[in-house]
Amino acid sequence: MTASRVPHFDVAVVGAGPVGAVAALAHARRGARVALFEANPRSAQRLAGEWLHPPAIEVLRQIGIDLPGAIPEHSAGQGFVVFPDDGSSPCVLPYAGGAPGLSCEHSALVETLRTAAAAHPNVDYMTSARVRRIEDHSLRYVQRGGVGSIIAGRIVGADGRRSIVRASLGLPVDHAICSRMIGLLLRDVELPFERFGHVLLGGPGPVLAYRITPHQVRLILDVPVHRRGRQERAAYLWEGYATVLPSALRPAFRAALLEGTFEGAANEIRARSSYGRDHVFLAGDAVGHHHPLTAVGITLGFGDALCLAECADPEDYQSRRRQTTRVAELLAIGLYQALTESSDEAVATRQAIYRMWRKGSAERTRTMRYLACQDTRTALFACSFFRAIAHALSAIVSEALWRGELSHAGTVARALARRLHWLLRGILPPQSGRAWALAPEGHGTSSAPIVGDAGPRPVAEDNEELEDTEAGPALRLAATALIRRQSPGGGWEGEVIWCPMLAAQYVLMCHITGASITAGRKASLLLHFRRTQLASGVWGLHPQSSSYLFVTALVYVAARLLGVNREDPLLGPAARFIAAEGGVTAIPSWGKFWLALLNLYNWDGLNPLPPEAWQLPRWMPLHPGRFYCHTRLIYLAMSVIYASRYQAPCTRVIEALRTELYPLGHKHVAASRRALRPEDLVAPPTRWLRGLWALGALVERCHPGFARRPIVARLRERIRWELRTTDHTSISPVSGLLNMIALWIHDPGDPDLLRAVERFEGWIWEDDQAGTRVTGARSASWDTAFAVQALAAAGTHSGSGEARARGVAFLRSQQIRQTFGGIDENFRIDPKGGWCFAGVWHGWPVSDCTAEAVLALLAPPEAPDPEALGAAVAFILRCQNTDGGFGTYEASGTRWKIEWLNPAEMFADSMTDCSWVECTSSCIAALAAVGERYPDLKARTLERAVGRAARWLYASQRSDGAWPGAWGVYLIYGTMFGVRGLLAAGAPVFHPSIRKACRWLLARQRPDGGWGEHHSGCLTGVYKERSESQVIQTAWALLTLIEAREPDWAAIERGAAYLARRQDARGRWPAQDMAGVFFRTALLDYTLYRAYFPLWALGRYQARCAERAAFAPPARQAFRAGA
Repeated sequence: MTASRVPHFDVAVVGAGPVGAVAALAHARRGARVALFEANPRSAQRLAGEWLHPPAIEVLRQIGIDLPGAIPEHSAGQGFVVFPDDGSSPCVLPYAGGAPGLSCEHSALVETLRTAAAAHPNVDYMTSARVRRIEDHSLRYVQRGGVGSIIAGRIVGADGRRSIVRASLGLPVDHAICSRMIGLLLRDVELPFERFGHVLLGGPGPVLAYRITPHQVRLILDVPVHRRGRQERAAYLWEGYATVLPSALRPAFRAALLEGTFEGAANEIRARSSYGRDHVFLAGDAVGHHHPLTAVGITLGFGDALCLAECADPEDYQSRRRQTTRVAELLAIGLYQALTESSDEAVATRQAIYRMWRKGSAERTRTMRYLACQDTRTALFACSFFRAIAHALSAIVSEALWRGELSHAGTVARALARRLHWLLRGILPPQSGRAWALAPEGHGTSSAPIVGDAGPRPVAEDNEELEDTEAGPALRLAATALIRRQSPGGGWEGEVIWCPMLAAQYVLMCHITGASITAGRKASLLLHFRRTQLASGVWGLHPQSSSYLFVTALVYVAARLLGVNREDPLLGPAARFIAAEGGVTAIPSWGKFWLALLNLYNWDGLNPLPPEAWQLPRWMPLHPGRFYCHTRLIYLAMSVIYASRYQAPCTRVIEALRTELYPLGHKHVAASRRALRPEDLVAPPTRWLRGLWALGALVERCHPGFARRPIVARLRERIRWELRTTDHTSISPVSGLLNMIALWIHDPGDPDLLRAVERFEGWIWEDDQAGTRVTGARSASWDTAFAVQALAAAGTHSGSGEARARGVAFLRSQQIRQTFGGIDENFRIDPKGGWCFAGVWHGWPVSDCTAEAVLALLAPPEAPDPEALGAAVAFILRCQNTDGGFGTYEASGTRWKIEWLNPAEMFADSMTDCSWVECTSSCIAALAAVGERYPDLKARTLERAVGRAARWLYASQRSDGAWPGAWGVYLIYGTMFGVRGLLAAGAPVFHPSIRKACRWLLARQRPDGGWGEHHSGCLTGVYKERSESQVIQTAWALLTLIEAREPDWAAIERGAAYLARRQDARGRWPAQDMAGVFFRTALLDYTLYRAYFPLWALGRYQARCAERAAFAPPARQAFRAGA
């Protein structure tokens, strides 16, 4: 073709999509001759919907197209509705002035515009014509196998994201993929807000839903880029997004997934930085593009097309478009990040935006005016942005002050400052020579826009099968093993193992009171001491602890009193340890107390324990009756004993021990009371406590004996009351031993004492393997409640139904059915309706034991006794603190923080029964379950209590997403309960707090699929990983992820596979590190935890597998017991 025969056009528009067609029509209506190139006519069939803001409709009207009339099957758009990720009420954002938008099928829009363009006499519509080369004003193209070229005075690139026109200008065509988009059509469904676009937050990514025809709704899912091969895509989409959809949409969503009728595309981001130069112009996505969440792309593109037709040169076009689109583009980027990221600053900003929208209609309308390019004033937009950041910062600082995490507040404040800096860069005019770019750091991609994204995933160890698995065999083995451990009475109880301190104190009590110990028991006690020695040959607070002078000294003395020679190999390392410490002068105060009783220490060397403290006015925060119940009962008995200053007779062994325990000499002066071994301490005495001790010492010097005797007598009666209301067992063996000594000193024949000695046998476990030991607690009600719930989660395992029924019957028999007389005088709350940790005989019901028992009773389909449930609910409510959380045995006795008064030294957080994450969570779950089963049972009271507790639970979450545990190790345990409680309170699984907790857990999964947390975090507050995964903690993490509907199935699969591999052929799991704890330092081995928690987790896992079966391929049989 010669140059003279090459067609000449005024304008060549490359790309006949919606923007290209509008550009062609806009130029043609101004008299220009236009060539419109479309490379792929079938591109109109991609995806299925378009949303046009009101300005886009106005653009079409200006070029002669009445879109509502041209497309009969459309839906008018009145604005957007944002469904927050915290589950709160939707925020309705209407268009200003009543001007409607429009939504329709993409193909209908494209065909309408192409038809109009092709029908215009000034437009040559060239289909199947792909432009290959652009040189100056010349375009070369390929059409149906032939090659052609044209000359155009103006070239317009409307050819989308991979624009050849853009490339011809030397501009970059690369872009950042921020996520992927999955499009589905839902048929014959109703939207909650018809004529509105629905932005649904909380899934792995946001969801955009809007009606496009009277019978079809367009659903666009934002999917993280790293997610899923095609095989399990449907399962992932269902698990990740179904919960955020309105319930009316879920059946159609499920049907669409099962049909496989969904399409995918990449969501790409590129800032609108260049509009072309010379005679070559760009429009629409060829200029830049953003996430479709705000549906602003096509409106910006139509505006480009109309403006371009009105402008004579690129500079004018670029200047006008930058000014017009700047606010809309800033908002599109800012909203996408604020509404989808999971960082703390994004969540705070998001919550601030919700509050601003809810405060009044002005901000809601203003937002839509910004988004629809109806308000382009950058200063006004900046004010809105600044207000949101200011509200976010205020919320972050307030939370940090409450949590004591000011350093975290500083980190978040710096992140918010970076967002402000980004805004300023966006609203200020560009400097010469600098490209005007709105994309924030990272190409505008979201730093964490997805649910469950915790960074790099652990890699599988060699030769491990981590594919989809089926837990049936492991589940059946575990259920059978648990049922085998059921007692004839229907309950379950495993030993709660602590340390040899209690057995040693039992020996000391027998020596002080003259009680005999049989030869067989002596040998068994010594076997226990041998079994509990640390590798160094001494003793600690638990098997993983360092050497403790306190425990070592008590065991050493107990062994010597049992007849062991000082040169015996059992005691050699302890003797050397004590000598290296310079003796036991620096033993903690509890040790000094016991040694004083044994005549191995002088009472003058103890800090005072004046019984007169119980005479303080009850309203005072320092009254002992306001202390945590275990603490006050220990010091009740200690003060009675201290007042007597009793010391056991000096025997030959005691004389020898004085030499052995004090190699530097047996000297006891008042100054020695301050000597404390730092390694034994976790809560050293504070200056304020030492001041109170000084005051107590003054009382000791001045008090008249006749005035103390009636005080001590009254305290002794309190001890008797405690014994009688606990079937003479006392609240714990620690206080029980002291109670017996206190009564014996006054009257060795006291009937309550004799009964207490008899009942103390209930604290003792004895066998040939581990010897005689005194348990840290009895746990029949606690273990049974969990066992019943675990078996319920295991489903229809053969025999489990009968076992569960017997377990439920046992629990019903363990509820306290009546109150005690004298509860107020003895600083107790009414125990009626509660369950104890141990059993009904114990007399000390606990809030979470009661809650878990209630949940177990509600597990079977048979309705429990409403009266019993009502009593249980009443007891739980009596344990609620003023801050909304729940204590253990009772509500806190004081609103003041009095931990500075803690005299225990070796234990922390032991002064008040404050609110605990675990208790609060269990109580929320029980109250919510009762309210659901019995709506008329104190409905309003339950709702208020659950709401207050949930608010406390939200506020107690750490900035990293975890919750601290107080009764288990540590953050994994607390997080399980934190998530469980919020879900029970009604928080949606997509709530930011839930998702943040799941990300925290996922980031700590080990390569073998398990989880393992070191107990040192209980003291440091910092997560530390163990050297190996722990079965119990893995079960806790799995339960959390499954209950929270975590969509990262691979992580859940790896965790379940780990549990199956660690199971032996009899369905049991190995004993590992202790998983329980109290007062932050004392580890406990709840021996049944490794029986029912893994079973519970596998039961939930199996149920989740069943849910996925419709979407995912059949599971492989990779679960093998003992594998």
